Amino acid sequence: MGALLATTLVIVSFNSFKVIEQCLGGVIDAGNLGVIIVDNGSPDGSASALSARFPSAEVVALVQNIGYGRAANKGFERVETEYALLLNPDIVGDMETIQRLEQRMGGLSGDVAILAPAVNPRDFRRDGLVERDWVIGAALLFRMQSWADVGGFDENIFLFSEETDLCMRIKEAGKKIFLDSDVYIEHLSKQSSTPSVEVDFLKDWHYAWSNQYLAVKHGFAHGKCHPRRRLLIYGVKFLTATNAKKRQKYKARFMGVRAFLSGEKAFLSDGSPQQSHRLG
Repeated sequence: MGALLATTLVIVSFNSFKVIEQCLGGVIDAGNLGVIIVDNGSPDGSASALSARFPSAEVVALVQNIGYGRAANKGFERVETEYALLLNPDIVGDMETIQRLEQRMGGLSGDVAILAPAVNPRDFRRDGLVERDWVIGAALLFRMQSWADVGGFDENIFLFSEETDLCMRIKEAGKKIFLDSDVYIEHLSKQSSTPSVEVDFLKDWHYAWSNQYLAVKHGFAHGKCHPRRRLLIYGVKFLTATNAKKRQKYKARFMGVRAFLSGEKAFLSDGSPQQSHRLG
């Protein structure tokens, strides 16, 4: 085991034991950094499996799925290091890359809140540091003081747009966000949880709801981003869909926008997400 880093790894899991073991098992086993895994009420026993497989990690087992942002906040509240690295479970990480990101962040001014590696091959241009208004949320190295200053993720959002909202608030606070285009981390997209028709419906519903929430919150709910315009677009796409998968997708998105327009929240009164009844 090498020297301990000034970074804590935070992972949000939902039915993600197998993919975490596959993609991040080596990083966790290395023991060079603190690891906090927040299990979002996984029904497949991921929480107990993670605790057994990674005894050095702190596994926070939530009783229900409270959403990505809320769960990430639970993890960040436990961080005691200068930095925290938030990774999706399906990020293929290694210690050398994490050390490089930490060293690069350590050389930046205190107003840099987020440093992100390239997770999209198109961003892996080897152009050094590039200032951005927002970055993809699959891998984010946070300066913890900046995270605390802006209050973490918006807990009104269950899923989608939470990292975009956070980036926008960070920029509004006068802080900076950088992409390190010299560093690439592979993202096995859409493998962070077990897929199913029910999960896809829930995700599409919240994708639409969250996008409208973001647009209204930050003042760009006009043109194609206006909720009523999105409702019409999704309605037409549902009626003209050529297969059952597309019909379900646009039905869920139509329902998400309609719920937003009706004043419904992303969460029910008991704290469970809208449409969670579909998960059984």
